[in-house]
Amino acid sequence: MDINAIWNKRLKEHYSEIIRYFSVITMSIVYSFIIFGAIFLYYYIKFLQWIPESFSTELLAALVVTSFFLTTGIRTFLKQADVIFLIPAEARLYPYFIKSMVYSACIHAVQLVLLLMVISPLIRLDVIAIITFPLAFSGLILLNIRLIWVEQWLVIPFQLFTYRLIRFLLFGTVLYILFAGNWLMAGSLLAINIMLWFYVVDKKITGVNWAFLIHREEKALEKIYKFIHLYIDVPQLTYAFKPRRLLGLFIKRTISHQQSSAYTYLFAHLFVRYNEFYYLYVRLTIIGCTIIYFVPTYGWLIIFPILFFTGYQLLPLQHSLNDYSHTYPISTAMKRKSFKKLLLSLLILQLVLLALALFAPNLFSNNIANLMYNGVIQSPFDS
Repeated sequence: MDINAIWNKRLKEHYSEIIRYFSVITMSIVYSFIIFGAIFLYYYIKFLQWIPESFSTELLAALVVTSFFLTTGIRTFLKQADVIFLIPAEARLYPYFIKSMVYSACIHAVQLVLLLMVISPLIRLDVIAIITFPLAFSGLILLNIRLIWVEQWLVIPFQLFTYRLIRFLLFGTVLYILFAGNWLMAGSLLAINIMLWFYVVDKKITGVNWAFLIHREEKALEKIYKFIHLYIDVPQLTYAFKPRRLLGLFIKRTISHQQSSAYTYLFAHLFVRYNEFYYLYVRLTIIGCTIIYFVPTYGWLIIFPILFFTGYQLLPLQHSLNDYSHTYPISTAMKRKSFKKLLLSLLILQLVLLALALFAPNLFSNNIANLMYNGVIQSPFDS
């Protein structure tokens, strides 16, 4: 078995599939980037102007970059069938996983450069100009790859929580010291941790945790599919369910236990637990509220398209019940009526949220004006 051939084949297959999707949605992504990029840039400049001079921007930049390191992972391109076919060759998979780490480190470096370009106004220019800055981030990427790999050996929840807390404190401290300009202390702390995690911690503690790596790979691929799913349907996207107990308890308390409400109860629980429809509703509501809030002049033009798209894309929910539910002694007409009732309730709730986003800027400005009028706060023009 040629391990190098397996890696190259899977990498080629992955990018062939992704490029095929992105070739279809390229223009949609460009338009979305222009619209949301312009909105982000406008309010980002406002935010930079609002930051007080006494505020430590280095701390904010360190928190942002630390969050990036904590949310990254290693792409291994492993599949469920590898548990059967590749475990016998685990001893010869060292080059395969090394290539995974190198590939992931390169991807992280590109993403980190883009992130640093965005937050560069928060960092001192003299710190970015010195040669130690890229060297330090190369070391941070190397250390992060190692720490991500070590995480697969932690199976106890308390150990995993403690480990992630240590990672947060470690990267946050090093980055803050680095952004503050003390590169000697940051470099020393980084070098000590690299020596600790690469040479003190044994490289062969328990071998490879196949279940962990496959689960992480599926999650990484799912994120890409969900992003593509914003524009077109993705057949490879597997739909998952989540209990959401608080919403389930709310449904139990609000829907009456009567025969006429049986399908309303079932549809409501299905909507809350079915990630595809639940996140679709939440996503469209957030997008609508965001656009309306930042562009209030034409916000009323956004409300009805958002309501239409939400209602239209929730229609398949009525056909997603389990087949066993059809055995209930309830008429089909009652089933359709229950679905329409739930759909109308969801659209009314969404309409209320969109209306709040539409009138929120006016309410906020009126409250500020009243406070200025009553002398609670001072207008900046009074000085």
